[in-house]
Amino acid sequence: MKILEKHVLSEFLRLLVMALAGFVVLFITVDLFENVDTLIEHKVPALASFIFFIYKLPFIIGQVSPVAVLVAVLLSLGILSKHGEITAMKAGGVKLLRAVSPLLAAGLAISLAIILMNEYLTPAAQKKVDTFRKQWFGVQGGTFGKEGLWVKSDGGILNIRHVDFKKNTLYGITYYELKKPFNVTGRVEAPYAEWRDEKWVAERAAVWTFTQEGEALAVEKEQFVLKGLAEPEDLVNLENFQQNMSFLELRYYIGELDEDGYDTAKYRIDLWSKISFPLVNFIMALVGIPFALKTGRHSGIAAGVGLSIVIAFSYWMVYALTRSLGQGGMVPPLVAAFFPDLLFVAIGSLMYGYVRQ
Repeated sequence: MKILEKHVLSEFLRLLVMALAGFVVLFITVDLFENVDTLIEHKVPALASFIFFIYKLPFIIGQVSPVAVLVAVLLSLGILSKHGEITAMKAGGVKLLRAVSPLLAAGLAISLAIILMNEYLTPAAQKKVDTFRKQWFGVQGGTFGKEGLWVKSDGGILNIRHVDFKKNTLYGITYYELKKPFNVTGRVEAPYAEWRDEKWVAERAAVWTFTQEGEALAVEKEQFVLKGLAEPEDLVNLENFQQNMSFLELRYYIGELDEDGYDTAKYRIDLWSKISFPLVNFIMALVGIPFALKTGRHSGIAAGVGLSIVIAFSYWMVYALTRSLGQGGMVPPLVAAFFPDLLFVAIGSLMYGYVRQ
């Protein structure tokens, strides 16, 4: 790598660290204000609260890194241009796109790092966050296994194959009634249960009762009420848990749901987004470079930050729209996940044609 390319890269990395730290602090500050009342109410010690936010760091970094990359690209090139270094490169016969190519390489490296982090580190950290919420806040949570979601309720353990919070419906239910220390006294199976009249109700259910003599008595019941399970508002973290699974875990889970005949479009969008969203780091570098070179010496810090907000907001608008279309079944999940990336790659590539070498 030439000295010039090292200089451009070092300027970018310096601003990237500053931007990433700033966005992480801002994110945590907002999150702290949202949770401070709950932390005080449940008398959570300061050290435990600190660890709680530390566990959130991998998720936060994955969310804010694209904007940090975009800000770093725009500011680093803007500063170089303002100091006349871009003009000097042109005067020296240096191809601008070659000089800034390390920024593209850095963006790609960051994307790959975020993908690996989301696969191995973020899921484990988010499980710690869920455990913290259950321990200190009393939030009913669940764990993921080969058979779907497992939720501990009053008097038993509930297995749920699929959750639809838009319809407030649980699908593929198996409920094991337990008595201490760990004696199974009954089992309930139901195709689905709906939230009605402040309780979870299964239209029909097969109820088994296990006697001390080892007999199993089966009865078909209608309008069976699942007891001890929290309200839909308190079970939202179950849905979040599915989103926090690794790529391989989620792919396996989707395969199981497909075999059972459930609609998996929403989960397939989440699955492909685990690749498409981290790639936004590279795409933001791709888009930011021509914009920064186009604005020239007139771009400053305020202009760079303002342009970053406009570009990032535009991406989020397209991302939210295509995701909604995908969840509504209007476009395939793969298109819903990757269309924003492809659109901004096209925009960035088109902008390179307007950059004066």
